[in-house]
Amino acid sequence: MAHLSTSTGTFDPVLPSEFDASRLQSLSADKQHVFIFSWLSDLYRFLESLDNDGASAHQMFVKNELAKLIPLSTTLLTRPIRVLTGKCYYEIFSKGDRKTLFDVINDHLNAINNGKSDKNIESKLFLVYAIGDIFAAGGESILAMAAHAILSLTRLIRGSSNNAGYRSTIFHSISQVVSTTGSFFDENLGRDLWKIAKNATTDKSYLVRVEALNALKELFRTGPHFNNVSDLDGLRLIVLKAFDTPQALVRKSAAACWATALSAVSTTITSVVEVPAKKSKKRENTQSPQDEGAPPQLPQQPTKKVVQHITYTFEDAVRHLATAYTKTSVSTKIRAGIIETYTELFFMIGTAEIEANYLTITKCLLDDVLSNSNITNNRFRNLTARRHVQFLLHDVIGQQLLGETGRIASVKILVNEFLKNYPTVMKDQYEPSKYALTGAINALKYFIEVLGSGILSEQASLRDALLLVLQHSNYTVQIAACSCIRAFVLHAPAQLVPVINAIMNNLNRDIAVLRGRRSSHDVAGRCVGFANGLASVIAITNLRPQYASLDLTFRLFSLATSLLKSSGDVDVRVSTTQIQVAWTLISGLMSLGPNFVKLHLNQLLLLWKSALPKPLSKDSVADKNSLEYSFLLHVRECALSSIFVFLLFNAKLVTNDVSKRLIVMLQNTTAFSNLIISKRIVEDPNMRLSLSLHLEDYERMVQRRVFQCYIALIDMNHGDGLPADILTSAISLFADSDNYSTSPLSTTIAANAGSFESIWDVVDNYAYGINSFIREFDVVGFEKKSGSSEDKNWLNKNSFLQSIERALHEPTIGAQEHDYVHILRQQENQSGIEPWHKYPKTASTAVVDYSIELFARLLPLQVERVQQSILEQLASFLGASSLSKDPGRKAAITANTTVALSGTLKLLSVAKSNQRLGLQGESVLKIINEILGSIAIVDDASIRLIAADALGRLCAIGNHNFTAIQVKKTVDSIVNIRDPNARAGLALVLGYIHSHVGGIAAGFYLKTMIGILMSLSSDPHPTVHYWALAALSIIAESAGLTFSSYTSSTIGMICTLYLSDTHNLECSSVLSSNLEMDHSTVEVLAHCIDALVGVLGPDLQDTPKNRELIGLLIHEQSSEEDPFVVVEAIKCYQHAILFAPRFFNIHSFCIKIAKYLNSPIKDLRDAVIDGYYQLAQTNVNEIFRHTGRGLESLIWLSYDMTPWHEGLKSIIRVWLSQTGISEARAWVSRVQAIQVKLVDRKSKRRINSSGITVVEEPDLGDEEVASFAAAESGPGSKSAASGNENIGEPLKWQTRVFALVCLEKVLAMNRDTPENLIVKISDIIRSAFSASTATVLEMRIMGVQLLDDILQTFGSTADPEFPEFALLEQYQAQIASALTPAFAVDSSPELAAKAIKVCANFIASGIVQDVAKMGRILKLLTNALESLTAEGGTISLGDLKVLNGNAQIMLKLAILSAWAELEVASADHDYLLNVIAPHIEILAPLWLSALRDFAQLRFEPETGGNGVNLNGDVGGGRDSILQVYESTWLKLVTAIAELLEQSPDLIISALNGSNTLTNEKKDETNDGPAAFFFVLFGICFEALVKAPNGDTLAKKEEIPEILQALKKILIPEVCGNSIYQELVFAETIDLFDRTLLTETYNCQDPLLDILRNLCLNHPNAKKGGLEVNIGTSDRVTDGINQMFELLRGVITVLVLIHPSISDFATNPPRPLTKEAIFITRKALDAVKDMIECFPVHIRIDLYASVLHIYSCFLETPSCQEEVIQLLFQPLKDVLRNIVKSCQESDSEIYTQLLQEIRSFWALLISILERTANVSYKDGILLRKNVLLSMVVVISSCDQILSPSDSLIEDCCNSIVDAFNDPNVLPVASQCAKSLLLTSSRSSFTQMFGQKLLPQLVALATRDEDISSDSVKISELICEILVEFTKSLDSERIAPAMAICIPAILFSAKEDKPLESQKRQLVELAGIDGLTFKNVAANLTTTQRFQLERILRSRSKEGTIADEDDGDESQHGPTIELKMNFGF
Repeated sequence: MAHLSTSTGTFDPVLPSEFDASRLQSLSADKQHVFIFSWLSDLYRFLESLDNDGASAHQMFVKNELAKLIPLSTTLLTRPIRVLTGKCYYEIFSKGDRKTLFDVINDHLNAINNGKSDKNIESKLFLVYAIGDIFAAGGESILAMAAHAILSLTRLIRGSSNNAGYRSTIFHSISQVVSTTGSFFDENLGRDLWKIAKNATTDKSYLVRVEALNALKELFRTGPHFNNVSDLDGLRLIVLKAFDTPQALVRKSAAACWATALSAVSTTITSVVEVPAKKSKKRENTQSPQDEGAPPQLPQQPTKKVVQHITYTFEDAVRHLATAYTKTSVSTKIRAGIIETYTELFFMIGTAEIEANYLTITKCLLDDVLSNSNITNNRFRNLTARRHVQFLLHDVIGQQLLGETGRIASVKILVNEFLKNYPTVMKDQYEPSKYALTGAINALKYFIEVLGSGILSEQASLRDALLLVLQHSNYTVQIAACSCIRAFVLHAPAQLVPVINAIMNNLNRDIAVLRGRRSSHDVAGRCVGFANGLASVIAITNLRPQYASLDLTFRLFSLATSLLKSSGDVDVRVSTTQIQVAWTLISGLMSLGPNFVKLHLNQLLLLWKSALPKPLSKDSVADKNSLEYSFLLHVRECALSSIFVFLLFNAKLVTNDVSKRLIVMLQNTTAFSNLIISKRIVEDPNMRLSLSLHLEDYERMVQRRVFQCYIALIDMNHGDGLPADILTSAISLFADSDNYSTSPLSTTIAANAGSFESIWDVVDNYAYGINSFIREFDVVGFEKKSGSSEDKNWLNKNSFLQSIERALHEPTIGAQEHDYVHILRQQENQSGIEPWHKYPKTASTAVVDYSIELFARLLPLQVERVQQSILEQLASFLGASSLSKDPGRKAAITANTTVALSGTLKLLSVAKSNQRLGLQGESVLKIINEILGSIAIVDDASIRLIAADALGRLCAIGNHNFTAIQVKKTVDSIVNIRDPNARAGLALVLGYIHSHVGGIAAGFYLKTMIGILMSLSSDPHPTVHYWALAALSIIAESAGLTFSSYTSSTIGMICTLYLSDTHNLECSSVLSSNLEMDHSTVEVLAHCIDALVGVLGPDLQDTPKNRELIGLLIHEQSSEEDPFVVVEAIKCYQHAILFAPRFFNIHSFCIKIAKYLNSPIKDLRDAVIDGYYQLAQTNVNEIFRHTGRGLESLIWLSYDMTPWHEGLKSIIRVWLSQTGISEARAWVSRVQAIQVKLVDRKSKRRINSSGITVVEEPDLGDEEVASFAAAESGPGSKSAASGNENIGEPLKWQTRVFALVCLEKVLAMNRDTPENLIVKISDIIRSAFSASTATVLEMRIMGVQLLDDILQTFGSTADPEFPEFALLEQYQAQIASALTPAFAVDSSPELAAKAIKVCANFIASGIVQDVAKMGRILKLLTNALESLTAEGGTISLGDLKVLNGNAQIMLKLAILSAWAELEVASADHDYLLNVIAPHIEILAPLWLSALRDFAQLRFEPETGGNGVNLNGDVGGGRDSILQVYESTWLKLVTAIAELLEQSPDLIISALNGSNTLTNEKKDETNDGPAAFFFVLFGICFEALVKAPNGDTLAKKEEIPEILQALKKILIPEVCGNSIYQELVFAETIDLFDRTLLTETYNCQDPLLDILRNLCLNHPNAKKGGLEVNIGTSDRVTDGINQMFELLRGVITVLVLIHPSISDFATNPPRPLTKEAIFITRKALDAVKDMIECFPVHIRIDLYASVLHIYSCFLETPSCQEEVIQLLFQPLKDVLRNIVKSCQESDSEIYTQLLQEIRSFWALLISILERTANVSYKDGILLRKNVLLSMVVVISSCDQILSPSDSLIEDCCNSIVDAFNDPNVLPVASQCAKSLLLTSSRSSFTQMFGQKLLPQLVALATRDEDISSDSVKISELICEILVEFTKSLDSERIAPAMAICIPAILFSAKEDKPLESQKRQLVELAGIDGLTFKNVAANLTTTQRFQLERILRSRSKEGTIADEDDGDESQHGPTIELKMNFGF
């Protein structure tokens, strides 16, 4: 994490100039530190970048410059300066030749030996720090100075008694010296050092203890003299004493020290070692100056000494620790230290030893630790030990050390060595205790969860073993077994029904025994265990519905009710068991959800009512004994448990009526419980219902369930009917000083003796009734209840060993057996590790928790008077005088009150919009303020922080005056109170007030707050300045830009504090140093910098001074030893890069954080992942450019460690999204490499005392590291060279599955460009094949899914080398082989369904079109279809037998959907007809039956049909089956619709319910629909309807396909006339209207066809054409109205596209795309056809409407170019229909229709006249379109138009006038030509021709020429006349030629070419030569001369040819036409 850039923008480090001491002296005191710090930082960065040669070259410079720092003032040589100096020495001497090393170390040693040891401590401290780093860098090169250095350092210890930092630094340097040179020490020196370090382990300073223990660790690690019994025993005593300290770092160091010693002795061979004497070299006469001041030589060692070494086997080592753990005298802290020692030891010995000794480890932990009597006789100690063992077996061994192979081997060991040994069958056989069984089962559950489907290979043995231990009589073992069975069945769902059947059979057997004479306590216990097992297994039915059985659930419910009914016929103890079993079964059934529970709700309410009756009177309970009371409470608790589970899983069923009835039951229970409590019954030991439960326990359990039910009802907004006294009861439980369980004797004695220290150190699992919500500085488990989703407090640490340390401060420990309902609520857990705080607490603690939660929920719902009364009562409890004698209870009440008020205020802050919630009145706020104000200054830091946060929220609720008063009060208190804890709490109050009130509202107090906090930050007391800085960071984060004016001063203060010696661990004061270890000031300083970076934001780029200081600080903090300081530095650097990327070295950042990517410290790892993810979002390849491809390997290996980590998944997804196309081939290679990569998990790994993994930094630039090829396991690899056969194991299957998911996305991204991946097709198929044939189910599913993606991507791709063949044809065998395992015995319904889909896709893709060559794939599909019709009703696919009903439905739908896809694809691929044809008669009824079942399941869920309800209503079963139906129904409907076109008779027969094809046609008189019509229509209708809640049956892109299917279904043969029923038609047309208005063109296209067809097929349409005379009646039938609605829908489409056709156009016109133009044409065609369905008297108006629409199109400029041309044909058809109607109608209608035509014609003429002079483009196009339209009108309506019509002349004039417009001349000429050519058709056209012809001749024979595009008008007219003459009969040719020839002759000019005239005359002569000669003969002389001249003229081409005819020999003979016609 490098520094800032220079002004040039580069990050290359530069050697700083020489250190300028004079410039330093000229600076002010506060800037001198910064100057030295900056100079050293620059020097270090330069040295860090040097190679070996560079380091050698700069050694002298560094030596001289750093020596200048020694004489500086001691106040300047603070800790950061010392650290940087040491790092500089380390960098320069860890490289190069070290030529100055001896001189430097000698100078330093001489300096610290000068003078007395207690003088110049600060200067010597600087030198001591440097000596340690120098030896760490090059100690092996100065071995001769090691002893001198040790003696010199130990000499200084005597004078360091008053400076804790000095002493710790000395021992730190000693550790560094020993680590590099300790193996060369003589024994005497080692022993002396041992004694000194041993004495220091009891130092008052914890930091000194840490460093002393580190020194001892290095002595054991390197020295050969301490591996003997006495030294090891001595070390044990030292370590155990160190463990029993309140400081975690001391325990970690002691654990590392002990583990190192055990590791050393457990790997040493027993021998007698002869140690020769070390001869010292004689010094030469000439000594160097450095040697003159050297201390005297050490005495010479003896010549020979025999030392007996000891050897521990690994088993001895773990048992050695177990013995220490189980001693009664050891404290909880010591036990935590021993567990940390185990952790260190396991990491040191490595994976290979762990796997080989797993049985030894588990036996030691489970038998020697968990089962030891010293552990088991104390409940808290037992739970603590169980927690510790789980940590070791799960977190350490299972998660960190074992791979997949090791985990499976561990499963076998646990099953065979523990579970199957109960019960014993042989006399001397080992039988695990109940505690060992519990631990083994929990470990087994962990492995099951992390292995997932990988456990299937062991499912048989697992099932048998778990069912065996479920019979254990111990309740704890039973609950552990139930939880494990639940996890097992969740990952092996095929075992669901067998497990339920087995447990149910055992339960029925034992219940029969229970009622008989052989009943015993063990039998009753087994019955309860079986009931819990059934409840836990049946609860996962919702998660695995395909494997469920409805029959079993009904049998269970029947069994439960029968047990309840018969419970009154047996004695109390048997009845107790029966009732508990029954209600437990009902609780499990309640988790199935509303679909099951609603069927039994009424019966359940009656059962609950009978179990929770009204309480009896006091007189009637007076004579009952404690056994009867226990029984009555137990019954109520069991019934309440089922109610609670009902509320959890069935919120939809909780109506107001149900909630009221439940509240009455809860009130009855509360009244009964209070009645028993008021009796103060003394329990008789001989009258106990259970040996492990007292009467008080039953009372607490009932109270817990009551509160849980109340809270659940409030969550459902049913809390209005709750009784008012609940709050009082809740407060008394968590705040009453007298209302709590009696403390154990030891706790009471400790409290009375005044030795009570902290509530968190109490170890009785009750702790005076404290709640379990507080966890360090967070309130956990309360987020959901308070509605808050805030992030984890940054103050909480989350490291690998932190869970062990955190347990020391949790006085209450949970366990699964405390509440079996917890198991019913468990979800799938991929990590296998469930946080301990989520386990249910004991009933006594749970009552406190739920009472607090209920208080927080109910208080805001009360009126002000009630709130005030409740809070006053709470305040009185908190201030009770009796608490002064009971400090433990006082601390508990304080914590409970704080959490209760905090939860209340959190709830209000997140529910401000809820008017029902609130704190009413100032008096209420005042009381809360007083309570929290008194708590905010207590000694407990966690309570202070929670109270301060609550005060901030309270100010946010109050008004401005309230906030002002609170701020002033807090500031005054800070000034007046001197107590550090109080000042720390008040500082936090200021911070949280600003945070919650807001930056704007709190801006008035910002200056005051910052001034106070900055002052407190400089306070030397660590508690004060730590929390003041934390508060300052809170204000900076919440203030935002308003804090910007204070950033410079704040950064300066932070820099000053960081460079001072009062704000870090190494301060001189012992007290301050110890407090700093708890709360690191350096960490909070880093957090403050992060907050300031957020304040500056982008302004960070414009503030170079602030940016420089920030860069210096975070660069140094990122190198701190404290991992949590590094976390904050990484976050800070991450934000700095975000705001100022140009000024921070991203390259260095990426490289440096890579080493933390696999860190076991979760916070550090997450910070690194977040940093990479932020950079990856911009450009992921930029990261790899900085780090090299080695980071790729680290990312995948890190993901392999934690496959559930979403952060790593996000990085890979972003990486894939950016490079999936550009690097597609690389991704294929990457995924394939991941599938085959082997990981060596056998290597050793160790964790140091700080918890950071010590591994070599990854070589990110090494390409071999980045490669996922198997090169690591090649012949030249290290593992191969070492001869290790087992070189590694594959990555976890979760990693490989995720890699396959990435490959699937790559295929999807390249679907449009498959050529990117063609060269990798073989690798892709190989990956898919390998996955589909794997042993893990998820991989097989992904493999089959990949095959499907391959078909979709490459199905239509041709082979590049052989284009005539499909690319995938050559891989048909591989694909078929990959699909075969999907139908094996060990397959699953999901896998088989996907495989069936792939088979269909392969056949439909056209890869193989010959049916005979489709081979196994077609056979698989055909066999699947045959299995549907096989007898027995069980689907069998290959070897896969599917017995479950839900799974059968899923497979049935998959098969039918696959065949439906083939049917749909057959429309485009004819070869598929040969595939489908043999099976179509079977498929059609099956498709229809499936759709009917779907309709019944979705629309009639209460009844179902054909077995759907029977198998689908099992909890989530119905929902899951419904999802399958919803994903397949459209394919079935589309197939049926397609079949209606291909085989209409067959499908119509099937639609009518007939299974055989009949040749009888449907009765024409039967207007009813087909039997299945409404099924098809209803499903499609529902899919098109958009529900208000967004729950739609179809996706938006599926709507066009639905409409296409609907178009084919809505035909008379299928729907009959039922669609025209009034209600059906009304709903349908409304749906169609909404669809037309909201959907796109691709939806409007089929909808237009539907509307048209419905209109054409309407019953009234068949009569419309016959009702010619219906105009006598004004009555319009309903059918006509329906036809109008259909027509209106079509016209609506036109209006949407062209709003101009509407009289009330409001919407802008849509762009005229190709789709819009197509829809326009289609709509007009539909309108044209639909009009003809109406009676003629209605058609009159409709014709007028169509002509109006056309005229509107003509008037619309945007329609001129493309639209109008497409509408000529519809216009022509409409006009012809009008003519036809005229001919069939009476005179009145005839007149009206004729008038419509004439009006339209007149309109066209007027438009033409109006636009005569336009010159713009649209106007010209309009004129052309009008001319063409007139031709359409005249040619279409000539039969009814009158020859005497006055419009004829106007029209002719308009056409002739158009000839004068050169822009429209071509169109006008074509129109005139067309009209003249058709003039002979009718009298009207003849008259039109007679009018038009003279005008054209006159125009052609005008004197002036008007040309258009070089073509004369006269020539065009002559062309028209020639064509006109050609069209005439022989009798009329002569007159026509008499007109035409003169006109042609007139058009010929002297100066113009005559080609066209000559051609025209030749054509005329060709018509009739004789007539031509006669006409020519009658011409004038001039005309004949002109004619001859034209005919004799040569063409232009001929003239040119003559001119070029120079060489006649080159031309062949020619033929000259005779041009003289004899005239």
